Amino acid sequence: MPVEQFVLIVFGMLVALFAAQILSLCLNHKHVELQCEVDTDLTEPDELFTLSFRARNTGLWPLFYVSVSFALEEGLEVRESEAWKQANCTKNASLTMVRFKLSLLPRHTARGRVHLSASRRGQYVLGKGYIETGDFCGFSSKVYSYDMPRKLVCTARRLPEEPAIKPAGGFLGEMAARRFILEDPSLILGYRSYTGAEPMKRISWTQTARTGQLMVRNPDFTVDADVVVLMDEEDCGKELTERCLSMLRTACDMLEAARIPYAVISNGDLSELPKGVGRRHNFEIQRRIGLSHFTRYRRFEDLAAQCAAGELIPRGWIVIVPQADASVRASVARLGAAANGQVCLLTGEEATNHA
Repeated sequence: MPVEQFVLIVFGMLVALFAAQILSLCLNHKHVELQCEVDTDLTEPDELFTLSFRARNTGLWPLFYVSVSFALEEGLEVRESEAWKQANCTKNASLTMVRFKLSLLPRHTARGRVHLSASRRGQYVLGKGYIETGDFCGFSSKVYSYDMPRKLVCTARRLPEEPAIKPAGGFLGEMAARRFILEDPSLILGYRSYTGAEPMKRISWTQTARTGQLMVRNPDFTVDADVVVLMDEEDCGKELTERCLSMLRTACDMLEAARIPYAVISNGDLSELPKGVGRRHNFEIQRRIGLSHFTRYRRFEDLAAQCAAGELIPRGWIVIVPQADASVRASVARLGAAANGQVCLLTGEEATNHA
C-alpha cells in the first residue's frame, strides 16, 4: 500500500473519530428519553412503593455510558438489600442519591426500579434527578438535570394501640348497631301551615299561592346514619399534633370499615370535607392529613358553637383536640346537648367517652 494512501486512510479515520467525539459531546444527551413513574399517589409511613423508569436511546449510534440518578429528599428511604445500596446509593446529610449505570444500543430501551418508603408524614417531590452521558471515546461526560412534576403525599400513621381509641370503637359500634331516624327533605308527605319556627327554605311558594297563606313542606323520615369528625388544630407541639392526626386517620378508617357516612370539619388547614363514604372520600381526607401543617384559623369554641347551632345536626360527633381544657369541655357539652349526648372526645393525651 502506498504511503500516501495509508496516510489518507489514517487521516480519514482520525477525522471520523474527531467528528464522532464532537457529535457525542453535543448530541448524546438529546438522544436519551427518560420516563419515570411512581405506583401510588398516597402512602403511609413505612409502606413500600416503587419508583421506576424507562431510558431509551433514540439515536443511531450506541451510548456506552449513561447514568440515571435520583436525588431523594430527607424522609425517603431506600428499601433494598445492603449490597444493592452499597453499589447504587450515596448518602450525605440531607439527600440520598440513587444511581443506575446503563449502556444503550441504538433504539434500545432499558428499565430500572427502586423500592422506597416514607419515614414521616408530609409531601414529597419525586423527580429531581440527573442524566449523565459519556462521550464517544470515554474521556469526559456531561450531566443534565431534569424535573418530574410527580408528587407523593404520606398520610399520618395509623394508631397501633387499641386502648387509645377504645372509646371511639365503642361509640362507633353503637352507631353501627342502632338505626336512627332523620328528616329527608327529598320525601314530602304533604304540607302544613307555616308556624314561624320552620326555616324559610322549607316554604312551598306554589302551595302558598294556591291557599293564600304561607305553607311549608312536611318531610318524610328515613333511616340514616352519619357522623361529623370535628378537629381542633391548635398547635401544642409536634408529638401531640402527630397523635391527633393519627387519631383522625384512625377514626376515618373505622367509619369507612363500618360504612358510616362522615364529614370532617376543622378550624384550620384541614378545612371541611362534606359527608360521604367510600374510597375517593377517604383518599381526599388522607391526602389532606398528609398535607396539613396543623395551622389554626379560628378558635375551636367558635367553631363548636356554630356547629351546635346548625340546622342539620348529625347523629353523632367525634371531637379530636390536642388538649381538653375547661372551654373545650364546655363546647363539647353543648355539642352533646344538640346531638342527644352522642359525642366522643379524643385528645392527644387521653381518650374519654362523653356519650
